[in-house]
Amino acid sequence: MASSPALPPEIDQALARGSTVLTANQRAARTLRSAFDLHQRALGLTHWEPPAILAWDAWTESLWHRLLLDGHSSDLLLSAAQEHTLWRAIIAADSATASLRPIDSLAQIAAAAWLLLHTYLGRRRLQAFPGNGDTRAFARWAAEFERRCTRAQYLTQAQLPEALRAAVSTAQLSPPLGILLVGFDLITPAQTALLDSLRTAGATIDECQPQLPAPTPRAALVSAPDERTELAACAHWLRAHLTNQPQARIAVIVPTIEPVRAEIDRVFHQFLAPELNHIAAPTGSGPYEFSLGVPLARTPMAAAALDILRWVTGPLPIDRISALLLSPHFAAANPGAASELLARAEFDAFDLRRQHRVRPEISPDDLASLAVQSRLRPQLPGLLHHLRALRSAFYKKELSGDRTHTDWAATIHDLLEAAGWAPASDLDSIEFQARRRWEDALDQLASLDFDGVRISFKDALTALERIAAETLFAPESRHAPIQIMGPLESAGSSFDALWFLRASDLAWPATPAPNPLLPWGLQRDLAMPGANPARDTALARRTTERIAASAPTVVFSYAEQSKDGQQRPSPALAGLTLEPVSASEFAPSPFPETDLIALDLLHDATPIPPPPARILQGGAAILQSQAECGFRAFAEKRLFSSALEPTALGLDPGERGSLVHAVLESFWAEVQTQAALQRMTRPQREAQLHRSIDAAFARHHARVEPGWPSAYLDIECQRLINLLHPWLDYEANVRSPFSVKSREQELKDVEIGPLRLNVRVDRIDLALADDKPGGEIILDYKTGAAKPADWLGPRPDAPQLPLYAVVSNQPQLAAVAFATIRPGDELGLSGFQARDGVLPKAAKLNAESLADQVEDWREVLTRLAEDFHAGHASVSPKRYPETCRYCEQRLLCRLDLSTLDPDAVELEEDPDSDPNAESDLFETSGYEADLG
Repeated sequence: MASSPALPPEIDQALARGSTVLTANQRAARTLRSAFDLHQRALGLTHWEPPAILAWDAWTESLWHRLLLDGHSSDLLLSAAQEHTLWRAIIAADSATASLRPIDSLAQIAAAAWLLLHTYLGRRRLQAFPGNGDTRAFARWAAEFERRCTRAQYLTQAQLPEALRAAVSTAQLSPPLGILLVGFDLITPAQTALLDSLRTAGATIDECQPQLPAPTPRAALVSAPDERTELAACAHWLRAHLTNQPQARIAVIVPTIEPVRAEIDRVFHQFLAPELNHIAAPTGSGPYEFSLGVPLARTPMAAAALDILRWVTGPLPIDRISALLLSPHFAAANPGAASELLARAEFDAFDLRRQHRVRPEISPDDLASLAVQSRLRPQLPGLLHHLRALRSAFYKKELSGDRTHTDWAATIHDLLEAAGWAPASDLDSIEFQARRRWEDALDQLASLDFDGVRISFKDALTALERIAAETLFAPESRHAPIQIMGPLESAGSSFDALWFLRASDLAWPATPAPNPLLPWGLQRDLAMPGANPARDTALARRTTERIAASAPTVVFSYAEQSKDGQQRPSPALAGLTLEPVSASEFAPSPFPETDLIALDLLHDATPIPPPPARILQGGAAILQSQAECGFRAFAEKRLFSSALEPTALGLDPGERGSLVHAVLESFWAEVQTQAALQRMTRPQREAQLHRSIDAAFARHHARVEPGWPSAYLDIECQRLINLLHPWLDYEANVRSPFSVKSREQELKDVEIGPLRLNVRVDRIDLALADDKPGGEIILDYKTGAAKPADWLGPRPDAPQLPLYAVVSNQPQLAAVAFATIRPGDELGLSGFQARDGVLPKAAKLNAESLADQVEDWREVLTRLAEDFHAGHASVSPKRYPETCRYCEQRLLCRLDLSTLDPDAVELEEDPDSDPNAESDLFETSGYEADLG
């Protein structure tokens, strides 16, 4: 922790005289109060009166509260949320702009315009400036806003300086003895007018800037080739500076923090606190902290609360449900909540995400039903309890009808309690502060009853979402040695060293935009931000000079190249004497150095234990993975390391492929032979196909949510008809005579080498010669691209059909073939045959006969099975990078390209250039029908 800065003597003397110290921002006030407290402690005092050090906004509100307590005023000072509500009501009631949306955005812009008018003393001049339709609309809104405020005795923050000025002039408010202004880059006309009235009433007004202990020894301008190198150089410099001066107070100034906050946090973690990357590391313990907070709605706790509240109004997207299941802030108010989180993660991965739904959303009742049916139900008592409690609270509260904001705030509190949201007993310090900030947001929601309007729950939730988005949350400062802040936040503070990031002409200074609701002429005459370039430039230079004078060591940096193009140093740096230096010279090692550790080589001769002597799950997929890469097979099929399956809308490719199987199984169960198919008229075939499709969907719907839209199912039925009609024509007119012997035949506990597997053969036909059986034809349905070459070689790409041929033990095998069911020229049978005429077009055998080919397959598959059983897990992709493109084990395998066989390395290709890249639309996988 860094030492706090010493209290500047000018401020100490002003406080001793009884003056009030006013700062431009809350951060400077907190820093000076902390310095005062440490100074009093250093003097040996045990207690003291809090110093009169206030930020400008807090000071003006304290003066207003004094007026209220003294009985000189009874007006209600509106909060930002209350003012927004009033603007929103006025804009919504304006018939001339009723079509403009969204109203909330217009209300925000109108509030900003109202603030500008009063900050620059331009309210009485608004009507004198002609404008366009937008400015005339705002003039109407402003007049109505003022009438409502006057009638109801409301006062806005923008009007507060004017009201205080009037109170001073009428002696209702006595001025302080003196005022010392600290850190004001700009004093607005409204502030000037109030200060002048206080000066006239007898107050002494002074202004000071904290003085540095010594002149600046070095001010550098660091140029980096890109923004990443710039940030790395900054982090490297910070680490070196803290190493040499552990008690230093360092500021990192960033013109616009929010877009780069995550990147800064990541890089500073890497350079300054790599130990915090550990998953169990405490949060908020690094050597740096951001001075500016984040919107409350983006904190995990508030995000969970808002999701729960949205959930009670209707189904929530599945990805948000997953976030709730994995959140410690939902369904957590029970003793076993911590141990239940793992079960909830499994429930999310293996139950929720495997639900095929036509809509990517789920209601609380649906989730409760799914949890009750899950095999993990005994491990989910907390989740089930809070889902029931949430449902009970939902019906008890009856969220229909209009109520007051206070009623809805109480209802929201009860709903969150029922959902087990963020129990106070389980929170750490930062979470406790976040919960307290959330409760403040609920208080703000309740305060919207100021106008007596009753609203619906949906509108109350919308208002709460807006309040949470506009409320900043920052944990209490830890006084970390490195403070990351914006240029305005640094006003009134001094540091031991300072680095100004992104000091380029494209990033600094930020160009203010004029308000679109105010006439341009009025903004120009009053020199409002964005309307007077010369004034904006002068302010940016004064701010830059103030920053450069706030530390004895100052560094400005910029990237020569950014995503927006080439960059140069900011013109605001022109008045400074800076030593230009490159990032490589200023921070010679911009990236963290890793110490080489001597490795101890251990010879591990312990054999990997074989898999259990039972039927293994996976079927032909085990052999396919072993052929692709031994390590991948071991990780996926023995360690069960796999990625979460993405949630698909409606039928996913796997289900579409399964439906094709199911339809053809049902169809051939009725038709049975090619001759019967040929005898069917077109309407008869059509009718039978429809019956088969209905039967397939009936079985399918037993595994998915009810209530799928009929229009969607009709489209899927028509897709199947369009796909299968050409296939049935092919089977009737192109193939030689056959009958169907078996469909989706399940072969249980078959042995291949040392492995025991379950497999399912898609279809076995009998070739007919003169109406007599002529051997079996094993068919493997494919709705994607497939070719017999995938069966060949010591590491076949598609070993499932060879496996069927080996383990089916057909006494007279006539052919093995892919049945490619897809539109276009690829439709048909492709494979190997024992004699001519079995297949319309057969591929050439590499072996002497089909029987010899089956024996060759037996040897290849047996060897793959033995390798898998023995735990041969070498990292050896068959074809790099194709084999590794969709592998989820890349974080574990540590692939060394230098060890690969050159023949196994393919050139990287653009998938979009492959005509078959998107061909497997309905393919489940190479083993879609394998029960395994």
